[in-house]
Amino acid sequence: MHDMLKLGFRLFIITVIATFALALTNMMTAEPIQEQIRIAEDEARKAVLSAAESFEAVKTFSEEEASGGYPYVMEAYKGITGNEVAGYTIKVANRGYGGELIIIAGINADGVIEGVQIIQHSETPGLGAKAEQPDFLGQFSEKSAESPLVLKEDISAISGATITSRAVTNAVNAALDYYRNKILIGGGNR
Repeated sequence: MHDMLKLGFRLFIITVIATFALALTNMMTAEPIQEQIRIAEDEARKAVLSAAESFEAVKTFSEEEASGGYPYVMEAYKGITGNEVAGYTIKVANRGYGGELIIIAGINADGVIEGVQIIQHSETPGLGAKAEQPDFLGQFSEKSAESPLVLKEDISAISGATITSRAVTNAVNAALDYYRNKILIGGGNR
């Protein structure tokens, strides 16, 4: 019985030390990780709206606000060049085949999609992960933001990854819907 108590105490001490080490590691790396995410998102915004010199947050959504009509839209930015609005970038989350998929869509001042980038996904390597390739994402460029895009009419699905193709298309459509119904109608000040 005495040996069992010693073993239990040793395991307890090891657990406490491991927990402390993990907590310390988390504290030390949380800020640099968030900074890297911010840098990656800034680069994605610049890639999908290249005419913009800077970006100004239009709206950031909390979970409560997201349930009020635009559950997939996470944030929107106004792209600015000089004193002119170059367009908007809209970050959208949707459910893909392998889990959450997050895109940033750029819509220029003429109401045309300039670009789309996937910034996070859990799709199957070799199938759904092909959604990141320029061949697929390039199909969204130069499409009008006036109406929703239709998979297999406006956008060709990735062979073997229809769910992922639909998820990306639906995410872009959510961005377009928000652009038409909130930014344009609201004057871009929301």
